[in-house]
Amino acid sequence: MLRNGSGGARRAGEDIAVGAERGAAEEASAEFFTTDPAPDGGPVGPDRSPNVGSATVDLSASLSLCRLSGEALAGLGRDALLGVLGDIERVANRLAGYRAEVLGALDALSRSGAAPDAAPHLSLRDAAGVSERDARRMVRGAEKAREHGVVLEALSEGGINASQAEALCDARVPDGVRAELVAAAAGEDTDATRRRVRQAEADHSVETPMERFERQRQARSAGWQRDHEGMLRLWAKLDPEVGAAVEANLEALRRQYWLDDKQVRSERRTPAQRDADVLAYALAGITLTDTDSAAVDRLRARSRPDRLPTHEPAAGNPERRLPPAQISVLIGLDALRGQTDVAGLTDAGVELPPEIVRRLACDAEIIPMILGGPGGPADAGRSTRTVSLRLRRLLIARDRHCQWPGCAEPPSRCDAHHVHHWIHGGRTDLDNLVLLCHRHHHHLHQHGHTMVPQPDGTWTTTHTTEPEPANAARARAAQPRAP
Repeated sequence: MLRNGSGGARRAGEDIAVGAERGAAEEASAEFFTTDPAPDGGPVGPDRSPNVGSATVDLSASLSLCRLSGEALAGLGRDALLGVLGDIERVANRLAGYRAEVLGALDALSRSGAAPDAAPHLSLRDAAGVSERDARRMVRGAEKAREHGVVLEALSEGGINASQAEALCDARVPDGVRAELVAAAAGEDTDATRRRVRQAEADHSVETPMERFERQRQARSAGWQRDHEGMLRLWAKLDPEVGAAVEANLEALRRQYWLDDKQVRSERRTPAQRDADVLAYALAGITLTDTDSAAVDRLRARSRPDRLPTHEPAAGNPERRLPPAQISVLIGLDALRGQTDVAGLTDAGVELPPEIVRRLACDAEIIPMILGGPGGPADAGRSTRTVSLRLRRLLIARDRHCQWPGCAEPPSRCDAHHVHHWIHGGRTDLDNLVLLCHRHHHHLHQHGHTMVPQPDGTWTTTHTTEPEPANAARARAAQPRAP
């Protein structure tokens, strides 16, 4: 368990006991780790205080982690094991803060000329044995943390992790707001912190949507390299406009491949393998199976119904490149007219400045969904169970993301769920539909939950007494994970 070097509580006012079972298991431990190493590389314990120059390091605030044996861990219950995981993460977070401070001292030495380094990341690579790319990432994260003392302090105390620290450092908000975000981050996960940061940036904007877009465009990057096995690794960071177009094309083909994979019962490819095959076609026109070639033909026929599918080899036929996919952008009428600078929102949850949306609206593949503009009803009633494209766009305009409490998956990863099931008389209209991501949609049906609308526009869930039949649940479980 996590405790200080002198045997005290791990944090003032925090209860160190997880339970009798954990205490008994702790006594069976044979290894003890501390976050403060001795200068000579030897172990540091509660009775040893190393000297650094003329100063003595006070170990009363140091954290140490008792490593339990496999036998001891096997004797713990769920709560105790979760407590151990929490202890491990707090130590890891504190070490990340310590590393940022050490890298800062090393950088200061280098700048003074006392111990010049070619580059901090190369020194870290040699000292820690990490890859050069990982060393660069850690050095950048450390530099950001040192620029914001409140973030570095929270990281060094173990309250936030390195990913949260990076999001908080990158937040374009006043320093006072950043301090509030740091305080809130200590009790939440990284995804929640990022959502909170985005909301704070919207509430306390220090840049216009167009200024933000230009900054993002300047930060674009991409690369590729061969790994130790000769496999090609790709990565890219694209601005919202280009990214929206690329993502829409990839998502369209990914869904076609997924529809085919649903019919496969054994040796089905994983989601990661499916995405790799999508990129193979998007970048090189390569399909590995006849089924994938047929999926591409379906996609092209739907986009260009005037052209018949071809059956020529994909790699040698430039006409078989992915057709441009349609991109829906939700934007207010005033913003589209240039009267406000409120950003538009794509199906994938990407914000685009109104200036960019106005320019893109000239493209036939860009569909602006205008809030406040004219439009007729989009209800299908009992005539069909399928949600039409127009109705789905209205649903996206209303819900923006998955409405399961605490989830923010974008519309591109969501299904339109009938609140009152169509089979039981529910209507296919906007009032009876809600966006749910694939994971929560599956969970809702499998475990018998119901979505309940609230007066403020949010949704809650209730557990019914009629979960999905076991055979239906097994059938759902056999389906491949949705794109």
